Amino acid sequence: MEEQSPAEEEEPANDARALDRLRRFGGGKLLAEMIALFLTLTPERVATARQAHQAGDIPTLERALHSLKGSAAQLGAVRLQRLSERGERLARLGSLGGVPILMQELDEELPRVREWLIKARDEGST
Repeated sequence: MEEQSPAEEEEPANDARALDRLRRFGGGKLLAEMIALFLTLTPERVATARQAHQAGDIPTLERALHSLKGSAAQLGAVRLQRLSERGERLARLGSLGGVPILMQELDEELPRVREWLIKARDEGST
């Protein structure tokens, strides 16, 4: 598994500016819909990645992590984006040895992102 650089370790886990941009672009309704979609699709994408890894299906693993990376980036879930990007890169290289640890890190990060997004959604609707 790749080591994080000191700069990566110091980067924030979230970037609330991404949520502000979505809110400015489409209002609170769009932001709430984007968060709801993320919360619905993300567990499916992670499950797909996990199943693909177990089956040795590298193209599906790469696609699932690429999708997760894009969704995370759009909503400012920076740490989740970086993890997904790292997994996508491993899959592209055909290097699956680090994927189990990466999946564990994703499992640890998802509840934190979920909590952050729900809080942001709820604060934005008041």
